Amino acid sequence: MTRSRWILAAAVLGSGIVFLDSTVVNVALPRIGRDLPRSFLGVLEGQSYIYNAYLLTLSALLILAGAVNDYYGRKRTFLWGLLGFGVTSVLCGFAPTTELLVLFRILQGAAGALLVPGSLALITANFSGREQGRAFGTWAGASGATTILGPLIGGLLVDTISWRAAFFLNVPLVAVSKPRRSSTGPARPSSRSRSAASPSGRSTASSGRGTTRSVS
Repeated sequence: MTRSRWILAAAVLGSGIVFLDSTVVNVALPRIGRDLPRSFLGVLEGQSYIYNAYLLTLSALLILAGAVNDYYGRKRTFLWGLLGFGVTSVLCGFAPTTELLVLFRILQGAAGALLVPGSLALITANFSGREQGRAFGTWAGASGATTILGPLIGGLLVDTISWRAAFFLNVPLVAVSKPRRSSTGPARPSSRSRSAASPSGRSTASSGRGTTRSVS
C-alpha cells in the first residue's frame, strides 16, 4: 500500500469508528437496560444518557480538539485520540453499572473528538488539488457508510454475542487505524506552521461537527 493510501485508510478508519459508535450502540440499549444494575438512574433515563452523553460530548469538544490538533500536531493528537478511544471502549465493555457506563461514554466522546479533526488534518496536510477532493469524498462516504451500517452491526453483535461486544469491536479497529511512523509527518508543527494552520484546524473541526450533527 502506498504512503498516501495508508494515510487515507488511517484517517477513514480513525474517524469511522467514531461515527460507527454513534449508531452501533443504539440497538444495544434495550439489552443494556435489562442487564446492567442501576443506583439512581431509571431504565429509560439511563439509556438516554448512554446514547446522548457520547454524542453531546463529541459535538461540544470538536472545536477545542481542533485547537489541540493545531498546538500539539496532527500525528500526536490522532494517536492520543486512538489510544483514548480504545481504552474507553474497553472500559465501556466492562462497565458494571449504568452510571459508570454513562461516565465512560462521556470519556469516549472526548476521545472521539480528538479523532475527527485529527483525521481531517491528516488529509489536509498530505493531499492537495484533486487528490484532496477525492480524499475528502472518500472520508465523507466512509463516514456515512459506517453510520448506516452501525445498527446492522450492533444488532448482529447483540443477538449473537453480547451488547458488550459492540464496544469491544472498537479495539481491533483502533489497532488497524494506527498510522505508520513515517506516514503522518512531524509529530508537532513549528510555531510558524502552527499559526498558519490554526484557521484550517478550526475549519476541519467545524466540518467534523457538521457531520456529527447530521448523525445525531
